[in-house]
Amino acid sequence: MIIALLLILPLFASIFLFTGKTVQQSKNFALLASLAVFVISLVGGYELIVAPEKALFSNVDLESILGVNLLFKIDAISIIFVILTSLLVPIIIASTDKKEHRTPHFFALIMLMQTALIGVFAASDMILFYIFWELALIPIFFITARWGGENARKISIKFLIYTVVGSFFMLIAILYLYTLTPAPHSFSFDSFYQLKLSYSQQIPLFLAFFLAFAIKIPLFPFHSWQVETYNASPVQGSMLLAGIMLKMGLYGIVRFLLPLCSDVVANGSLIFLPLILFGVIYGAVIAISQPHLKKLIAFASLSHVGIIALGLLSNSRYGIEGGILQMFSHGVNVVGFFLCYYMIVKRTKTDKISELGGIASVAPRFATIFMIIVLANVALPLTNSFVGEFLILLGLFTYNKILAIIAGLTIILVAVYMLKMYQKIMFGEKKASTENFTDLTFSEIMLFVPIIIAIFAVGIYPSFVLQLLQSVVK
Repeated sequence: MIIALLLILPLFASIFLFTGKTVQQSKNFALLASLAVFVISLVGGYELIVAPEKALFSNVDLESILGVNLLFKIDAISIIFVILTSLLVPIIIASTDKKEHRTPHFFALIMLMQTALIGVFAASDMILFYIFWELALIPIFFITARWGGENARKISIKFLIYTVVGSFFMLIAILYLYTLTPAPHSFSFDSFYQLKLSYSQQIPLFLAFFLAFAIKIPLFPFHSWQVETYNASPVQGSMLLAGIMLKMGLYGIVRFLLPLCSDVVANGSLIFLPLILFGVIYGAVIAISQPHLKKLIAFASLSHVGIIALGLLSNSRYGIEGGILQMFSHGVNVVGFFLCYYMIVKRTKTDKISELGGIASVAPRFATIFMIIVLANVALPLTNSFVGEFLILLGLFTYNKILAIIAGLTIILVAVYMLKMYQKIMFGEKKASTENFTDLTFSEIMLFVPIIIAIFAVGIYPSFVLQLLQSVVK
């Protein structure tokens, strides 16, 4: 019942919003629907905390009609990303300013994307997973193309082509695995997990899945769409992309690469990990010299997700648990970062760091909230990123000490570009664009409240998430 509500409620809300008349009414309806989905996801999370060895199931047998079985399953891993999605979508909707000339279709597309994202995280059938994986592309494509900035249509088409090509290889791998399942063949995850694949079979499967996931995350060198798309998208589109959508690729690593290609991960990851680590360093170095705040966030995100991928592929329980926890934390932090960017651009009409400065003296509330989010991104102890990154580095250290040491040193680069950026924007010399910078209103502060709660809740008491994960990860 819970899974059905999580999927049907945002889908019906999306259909209804496509017929919406006024922007404000559509925004209010979308916000209420998304908050209802959040409450339902918390109920599901509570059920899994009470009985972590169990999972939530929803099985709609359409075998005789369509030849498929609509099998959904939410376990301890899935629920983390369902809650992340349902937490961030209301914030993204509420952040939309009525002056931005959005239409009801804008909110309908966001709700449709929420349906697709939850479908990806809840599917327990490979065809269903693939359908929702592709469905998630449609709303973000139109959000970027219709409400994006300069060259938005061209950039959104490039993004679409990139991801569809990667998905094509994943589809081939899925169909190949289907033929290996015992008759009658099945697309269910469990039937795939039970296959005894040889090392030679795992190699092409690993490459096919990894390509699809690496493009979606993205990982170096498949990242060229990312900065352009983040920059061209409206800020709400960037939040959807960075906060939730890229988690689909990381989630795919957990669900498919680790169980299906375990031998390749154990013996062959050393080929891929140095390349991923190079991407981590590359993203951080480019972020240091970035003149525009939005592009800095994009390159920072590239670096952070690379660290997560290192943890997931470290063939270590600590690395996997830390990677999953860090996926949640990154989603929260990057949306908070984009919200801060949004508040700055709304007031100054620029995101060029050299044109900003002295904001802390006129907006102390904003400076305090921005500092919390910066420190969370730096992985300061007692913030959400600290535990995840610590476990990732611990897992990586058990796999390869040299890679772990180099990855640990990248934390210094993160501190450099984050604190340098904050110092220039908040404490630098006041500029013409920041002379009349107004502090946050009550409604704007409320947007940050759930983000700050999540930052400190996970940072101070991460064990409730880790205890939920341990049995499933093991």
